[in-house]
Amino acid sequence: MASILFVVPRFHTNLFFATKALVEAGHQVVVFAASQGRLEDHSHVRPVILGKAPDRADVAARLAALAPDLIFLRRAGDLSKAVYAAARRQRLRVLAYDLHPMTQQRGWRKRLSYWSQQRPWERVTPVPGLDRSAPTDPAAHYLPWPTQAAQLADHAFRDPASFPVRVLCVGKLAQVRKKQDALIAALQPLADRVTLTLVGATDREISGADEAHYTALRAAEAHCDWITIRADVPFADMPILYASHHVCVLPSTGEPLGVAPLEAMAYGTIPVIAMDAGSAGYITPGQDGMRVDMAQPDGLTEVMTDLVNHPELRRTLSEGARQTAATELSPARFVARVETLLR
Repeated sequence: MASILFVVPRFHTNLFFATKALVEAGHQVVVFAASQGRLEDHSHVRPVILGKAPDRADVAARLAALAPDLIFLRRAGDLSKAVYAAARRQRLRVLAYDLHPMTQQRGWRKRLSYWSQQRPWERVTPVPGLDRSAPTDPAAHYLPWPTQAAQLADHAFRDPASFPVRVLCVGKLAQVRKKQDALIAALQPLADRVTLTLVGATDREISGADEAHYTALRAAEAHCDWITIRADVPFADMPILYASHHVCVLPSTGEPLGVAPLEAMAYGTIPVIAMDAGSAGYITPGQDGMRVDMAQPDGLTEVMTDLVNHPELRRTLSEGARQTAATELSPARFVARVETLLR
């Protein structure tokens, strides 16, 4: 079995399923992280926190002792630079991890820039791009993060055709670009037939943090009995939320990926994803989810109205979402892709 190292800013939730799958397949998995968040789940792999400016000699010694067969390197400040410099000296294989689509072509100027910055050229990305027939970056490998449903009692799952339609939105509650306010406005005409649960961290130490945005969400909850806010929910408590909702909406624009709707698909929860989010390329509209153009003033309202008015459509999309999660986004498929990279 192989030794695999992930180098990341922090242990994001999408790493939970990926590392769990690799460990259960018999691989040795180590995570070097620059920092640690409050809501992380380290049940299978506990990250080694090396800080944002680690000692380079310490990093080199750790790499030499580990001798990983493959390193996935995400940009994590000086930690990434230290790992890559040591990996090159030790002739270890490094693949950059980024969120640029497979269809994003990179020319010779970009390659020269990477060389001058001492960044690896070969990469993996979980973002396919919306046009699956478009040419792909020859130095890129598609590696979508896996998802997997937890074991829950049957009564934890909603009937896809039932009412009211329970809508879930997962995103940092103080970050404007998550656009929870736009979702509330879009659902207002449907308020007698839907409920909305807003889930997210309350951390203010984030880019784009806005106290007024958070205050407005709390005010909407106070004035609308169909809105509930669940703040700082532990990762281990998310399965019951996914299973009990009909739809998981990602309305944010400029979202590099957006994994919550993908995690929700494992529970048959229908993903509704903004067109320019990286995860929009995972779904086939009308088969296992819906895409929405957030630039259209009534785009989200129209999509949600269609879902609310057609219970059989919800049932069809729910089954499609569950099927996609169990195949394309399964832990087994993820392990197979990584093992192909190892070979």
